[in-house]
Amino acid sequence: MTSPGYSVFTFHGVLQPLYHETGLHTNKSGYGFTMKRSLFRLLPVFLTLLMACKEKAVDPTRRVRTVSLQISVAGTFYDLSWEPNRIVCITAPCPDVADVEAQEYEVQVATSELGAFHTYRTLSADAKSIRIPAADVGEQLVARIVSKNKGAPPANSNPVMASTAFLSQSAYYPGFGLTNDVVGGDVTPDGAKAVYTVLVQETAGTYATPLYVADLQNEQPITIKLITRLGAEASFSPNGNQLAYPSKTENGLIIYDMKTATSRTLPVADVTGIGSIAWSPDGKWLAYSTVSNDESRLWKMATSGGPATALTPVLPVHESNYIRQSSLDWSPDGRFIALSRARNDNSNDKWRATLSFYSPDGSGEVRYFETQPSWIDTQPSFSPDGKQLAFLSSRTDGLNTSYSLWVRDVATGKIRQIKLLPGLNPSSDYAPRWVGNERLVFMAVVQGKKAYYSVFL
Repeated sequence: MTSPGYSVFTFHGVLQPLYHETGLHTNKSGYGFTMKRSLFRLLPVFLTLLMACKEKAVDPTRRVRTVSLQISVAGTFYDLSWEPNRIVCITAPCPDVADVEAQEYEVQVATSELGAFHTYRTLSADAKSIRIPAADVGEQLVARIVSKNKGAPPANSNPVMASTAFLSQSAYYPGFGLTNDVVGGDVTPDGAKAVYTVLVQETAGTYATPLYVADLQNEQPITIKLITRLGAEASFSPNGNQLAYPSKTENGLIIYDMKTATSRTLPVADVTGIGSIAWSPDGKWLAYSTVSNDESRLWKMATSGGPATALTPVLPVHESNYIRQSSLDWSPDGRFIALSRARNDNSNDKWRATLSFYSPDGSGEVRYFETQPSWIDTQPSFSPDGKQLAFLSSRTDGLNTSYSLWVRDVATGKIRQIKLLPGLNPSSDYAPRWVGNERLVFMAVVQGKKAYYSVFL
């Protein structure tokens, strides 16, 4: 017959091996005394077992050290590699950051731009790379590395996107002249004309920005005409007969007629913040944005003259929901003005820059293409038929220091990467220009120097 003491201390079967070592007997004369003494002796054992079974508490003030993720494509494989982000103090005292090293890394992947992440594999902290077959995930991969430590909340790396798409044919574009000092240019959709600005140092600390228009044949300039000594990035009108560009000296938007070689000024309140101008398809309006350190806003102005009309309220820069200093483009059907806008949804870890469509009637934002946190999508450009939207994105670089070239289907929202030869890195200083519906002109940095290239899609 089992004693009452034995049945109590074998709860969940934990202490059964201790029965003969604790002096628990059914001796009636010493039962109570033996029972108390045994409880006292077992108390440390209970506490030890409870502490061992209890999960280690997570300290919300501690942060796991995040990593910087890079993805390269080798044939039909994605090669992921990462390194911990470390703080380098350049001032004393060093800031008190409670970062801890990761104990393991969770490789999370998604098979589309905004697809749900799932765990592909969990690796020890010693591992800093993994090869993933494209057959496992598809032609496009979005990945992030989750750093984990039992004593702190997990931390995500910036997500990175890659594609196994084929390399596109690209070549040097000579339409903007052979100088390396071209700072901006436009080309007509038929490829017959180009306009570009050159930065010229005249004296120490004094620069001129001559604006040229060239007639092209097989992309080569056959005639070149100087428009003004102090120009800026100019845009062709839809019919290719006029140019529009901002002028600080005239404090307005200049419209230059190439047939008559005459120009006129549309005064604006402050031209210093204007970075891009877009013509409406009928040539009756110019859209432009103003961006300062404090605020941003979208405007339109009639090419016939008159005051500017605000298309948005003031968007404060400090709220991280503002129009960025990038190119604008007006859709060929006249319905949308495309731009790059910063967004954060009131959360620091949700900051990103998306491509947004605004209505030219002033009714506000019509649509935007969502992206992953930290990604910067910028420099939108509509194809002549309005079906595609070319843009630059930082999504292929976990540090957001380089950009890649992408094209989005306007109707479906689907995207594809225009993969370029290694070493040909698109510059975010210039929006891609379409020549027809299957070719783009873009600026790239090659061996530290900027130049223009064209690519067939």
